[in-house]
Amino acid sequence: MPTRPARSPRRLDLTALYDRHHHHYLRYAELLLRHTDARHAVDDAFDTLAETWQQILSTSSPAACAWQAVRNRVRALADPARLRPTAHLDPRQQDALLLHTVLNLPTDVIADLTGVEAANVHVHLRALTTRPSPAL
Repeated sequence: MPTRPARSPRRLDLTALYDRHHHHYLRYAELLLRHTDARHAVDDAFDTLAETWQQILSTSSPAACAWQAVRNRVRALADPARLRPTAHLDPRQQDALLLHTVLNLPTDVIADLTGVEAANVHVHLRALTTRPSPAL
């Protein structure tokens, strides 16, 4: 099996973000990809982040940018059939469903991982459990 080329060194703050959430990023990626592909997808997302990390640091949530990079890379590689059960949900609801219900992450961890407020995670989870009342 060919080895991947050595990666360029990352900034310490980007490496810290990677180290802090790598386990969760990888678990998420493994829902949709094979283990080896999942590992490469997460690493590739962070290589992409490294290219624009200075600009990302000026955003309101670098964690949200990192989550989106991982999410986008994983979904670009995923078999569409694996995504079909959640296709009717918006991306934030998909994230909440997969991270909370499938990976069993608490809302505060999801908020930290995805860079959104915990209250927003609760809203997305609540939207999954509420159904519109039937018309009378």
